[in-house]
Amino acid sequence: MRVALCLLLVCGLLSRRANALEQELDRSLKLPDGVHRLDKPLRIVADNVHIDLGDAELVGKNGAGDPDGFTGIGIHVVGRKKVTITGGKLRGFRCAILIENCEDITIGSVNVSRNFAQRLRSTPSREFSGDWLWPHNNDAQEWRKNYGAGICIEASKRVYVKGCVGRRMQNGLILDRSTECTVMRCDFSFNSGWGVALWRSSKNRIVGNELDRCVRGYSHGVYDRGQDSAGILVFEQCHENHFLANSATHGGDGFFLFAGNETLKKTGRGGCNNNVVEVNDFRFAVANALEATFSHGNKFRSNQCSGSNYGIWAGYSFDSEFVDNICHDNRYAGIAIEHGEGHVLRGNYFKNNPKGIWLWWDNDKELLASAFGKVRSCRSHGYRIDQNWFTNDRIGVHLVDTTDVLLRGNVMTKVGRAVVTDGKCGVVHEASSEEAPWPGATKPTEEYEGRNHIRIGPWGPLPPNEVAVFPNRVVAWGACEFFILGGKAFTVEGLPDTVVLERTDDRLRIRAKREGVSPFRGDVVIGKQRFAIAGTALRASWRVRHWNWTKDPRKHAAAWKAMLESKPFVDKTTGSLSFPWAGDGPTKDGPRDRFATRAETKLTLPAGRYELRTLSDDGVRVWIDGKLLQEDWTWHAPKENKTEVELAAGAHSIVIEHFEIDGHAVLSFDLLPLSSR
Repeated sequence: MRVALCLLLVCGLLSRRANALEQELDRSLKLPDGVHRLDKPLRIVADNVHIDLGDAELVGKNGAGDPDGFTGIGIHVVGRKKVTITGGKLRGFRCAILIENCEDITIGSVNVSRNFAQRLRSTPSREFSGDWLWPHNNDAQEWRKNYGAGICIEASKRVYVKGCVGRRMQNGLILDRSTECTVMRCDFSFNSGWGVALWRSSKNRIVGNELDRCVRGYSHGVYDRGQDSAGILVFEQCHENHFLANSATHGGDGFFLFAGNETLKKTGRGGCNNNVVEVNDFRFAVANALEATFSHGNKFRSNQCSGSNYGIWAGYSFDSEFVDNICHDNRYAGIAIEHGEGHVLRGNYFKNNPKGIWLWWDNDKELLASAFGKVRSCRSHGYRIDQNWFTNDRIGVHLVDTTDVLLRGNVMTKVGRAVVTDGKCGVVHEASSEEAPWPGATKPTEEYEGRNHIRIGPWGPLPPNEVAVFPNRVVAWGACEFFILGGKAFTVEGLPDTVVLERTDDRLRIRAKREGVSPFRGDVVIGKQRFAIAGTALRASWRVRHWNWTKDPRKHAAAWKAMLESKPFVDKTTGSLSFPWAGDGPTKDGPRDRFATRAETKLTLPAGRYELRTLSDDGVRVWIDGKLLQEDWTWHAPKENKTEVELAAGAHSIVIEHFEIDGHAVLSFDLLPLSSR
């Protein structure tokens, strides 16, 4: 036994104070009860070792701070066989348990809650695009390094994880290049990234886990992006896995499978293939209850896929089965597949969808030109749509440029239009319109179910019955909005007289009394609990104009100047400079790409130092009193820029210019007194 371990046992660290441990374990033992601080990982350095953590709690060296400051590894096992870790708690780490290049490892009943999580900048009133995850790269362990995990299993075989809990962090469990592992009856819910995530991992079993409310990027009725969060994430060449009887409701996606860039951009072959996904509950996802793209040979059976934007999204997939799934009350469609081929859709239950089944081909030039598009035909054809039930859907089956389709024995009850085609489809169908009872068994309604009960705070999803205020800090033009959770009466104390308070039963709004910048602090009191709030209410009258542009603003300054002197297609006055256009444009029927913006106002401000913040996609520049203070006149993804400036007391003119090239679009501007941060 190593010296550090001997000292640990001799000292008998049984107190509840934080004790520093630096040790390597080479034989079985039960760790003493108590709270122990780990400045370095606890390493297991021998085979056939059983570590019983009992009631011990291991805490990272930064474990008392905010979750985005957590670093280090709790327990680290490298190159070992037949190691068992049971009981105890680990918190305050970037990765609580890391298993590398191991075989026959068991992790049982360990609580790995409250480890690393990124601070989210999105608020109920607007999305911050920088909160999006990037799951496309992980060959250098980017997931673990950038996003952390409760448990991470890398390049290992036959790791058995049972009865573990990992809540209120970013990721529950990562399987990276690992095979023949089992994750059973664990609870990785209420995380801001992924419940269980697989990368290049095959022949694993994910069975009977609770992976609910793994979500970010959602504000009910405002935006529903999901930001690539998911209850179950399956990326990059994951084959022959079995996902059985998991609950992954209220996620960004319930289940998110993507072949990966090796298939899409490099070889055009492979994918995440021959997986079985059955009897799972993926309801109430922000984006898709079940998504599976650029892959083949998968079987999706008896899954609950309701109450989401799409029940099932399976673009560019082929030769898969969708059988006995329940898809009702989705925003756009029950099953939607673009450029799909050779699928069987049988025995699925559709109800109250705009479209039950939606299949199409379109001229998606970028994807058709990808490595995948060059190998595959990417036609939409070869469907067998048998014995499905449709009730109260506006359209039962909608086909666009989709050929070789057989519809047989489908039951349509109170459906607006049974089959809609564009005349290019050559459909053979025997669709029945007989009256028939709805056969799909659904779960009984539970309290707080539905997307309207998703609440996300600065560190991730919150239990809907938790008493809380979120966010706790807001900067906004117009109203700074705070949501009150818990359904209890509340009072507000300590706000300055420079702001006005508006309130309803479940939220409060704080506005500036006069034009300018009004920082504030106060407290919300709910029962015996007190929650501090702070923010900056901005008020101004902006003149905002929009034009179409034809010559690249980055290269043609004279053309840009001439455009600004021409008549805009929008000329309006507004109190806010926050435009989360996303895929839209300034007007409903106007351009979504290649448009320009110029916004102007005057603000009377007290003397002081201020911070200018812009969020832009694409180019942006800011003048105050004719001086160019910020310029990022480039084609870029959503990007935040900050500039500090000293301003004298009095009136100041502010001018902002912006151009959008293509894709996502956003423009916002904030002005903060630095003392208010």
